[in-house]
Amino acid sequence: MEKVLLVGSGAREHAMADALVRDGQAALHAAVAVDNPGITRLAKSVVHTESDIQAIVEHCREHEIQFCLVGPEKPLEEGVTDALLKAGFPCAAPSQAAARIETNKAFMRSLLEKYDVPGRIAYSETDSLSNAVGFSKNLDWRVAVKPLGLTSGKGVKVWGDNFQTPGEVEQYIREILSTGMSGHNRVLIEELLRGQEFTVHFFCDGNSAIPTPAIQDHKRAYDEDKGPNTGGMGSYSSSDGLLPFLDRQAYNEAAVIGQKIVDALRVEGCPFKGILYGQFMLTKSGPKIIEFNARFGDPEAMNTLLLLRSSYVDICRAIIQGSLTKEMLQFQPEASVVRYVVPRGYGSQPEAGKEVIINESGIRGTGSSLYYASCNLVGEKGSTTKVRTTRSRTLAVAGAGSDIASAQRKTQDALQFIKGDVYYRNDIGTADALARKVNVMRELQAE
Repeated sequence: MEKVLLVGSGAREHAMADALVRDGQAALHAAVAVDNPGITRLAKSVVHTESDIQAIVEHCREHEIQFCLVGPEKPLEEGVTDALLKAGFPCAAPSQAAARIETNKAFMRSLLEKYDVPGRIAYSETDSLSNAVGFSKNLDWRVAVKPLGLTSGKGVKVWGDNFQTPGEVEQYIREILSTGMSGHNRVLIEELLRGQEFTVHFFCDGNSAIPTPAIQDHKRAYDEDKGPNTGGMGSYSSSDGLLPFLDRQAYNEAAVIGQKIVDALRVEGCPFKGILYGQFMLTKSGPKIIEFNARFGDPEAMNTLLLLRSSYVDICRAIIQGSLTKEMLQFQPEASVVRYVVPRGYGSQPEAGKEVIINESGIRGTGSSLYYASCNLVGEKGSTTKVRTTRSRTLAVAGAGSDIASAQRKTQDALQFIKGDVYYRNDIGTADALARKVNVMRELQAE
């Protein structure tokens, strides 16, 4: 049995932990910023930090860890993988240099240009207010404005959503340049894309980038994609590995882009080992690159790992050894739906400290899976767990089925076993919501 250390304490990491231990090949150890009831229940040992790299290394020594995984982006940016590798602990996670594909947005865009990667868009990266404003004006103000570094998915603002006037665009550019938001006094301006977003994860061993089924995330807080942007309210995938609006040709084009990213990073001297997250916009002219991340998406990790039929431990070993093959990644030919349960007001004024009662056996009885996120454990009695909300997402339920509708029904059944002053979206994976997304692409193609 492999002794594995997992860094991270969210629902994404709970899904990773569950995938590691479910076939009996791994003894889980964890490095968490806060106690996650799901992770700590599975772990043989816990060190309470994600940022004290030396403490994590010492924990690995103490427990004779055989390899490590990293869930969130911040420890990657801080170099936890490099420190673990230097101390002799193999990692199925990217180095600090390779993780720049996420942690430095300008590096990502320049890499695409240097290696002529398909799916590029117009952009400007600058510390000049006049240059940024001029570039935005040339695009008729239809832009996305981004700080260069990490902002937990909440730093991007776009025309028609966050901005209604040119003055609002300029004001946000000024804020980024003057405050050094995310650690940089520079700003990235990108052309605004029209279409449907989708995600493809890639399992990477430094040479190969093996794509997984496509997934669509839902960032908006409320049904019908209304309300403020959030960390993600849920996601779905289809049984054929595509999406209702995404055909095989477009998926294959996205897969080629992922491989070219891994090829470019290898040539740059920082081979990418771990999970590469590709976020794309399907446009009238095919997939365009929104961003790449150096780890699983959240909630998309739950879709991917729920359907993974192969041994996650074996995959991680192949990533470390540089021997990953397409045949090693087998997925259930099913659809999946993930839905987050969040405190009231999440996305704007979340209500922390509210008690939530979870009937775990009831959820299991629906055929769904439960993943804990950001919550404080109150107590456990039998199959009932009580937690209190924080200001972030509380927990998620995930269901798989022969089609999206059956997976969605499983999650709907599971949610009846969660009681408290909480909120979740009702439209993720519904027929009406999927039809709207298909119609968006049909109308775009007809223009």
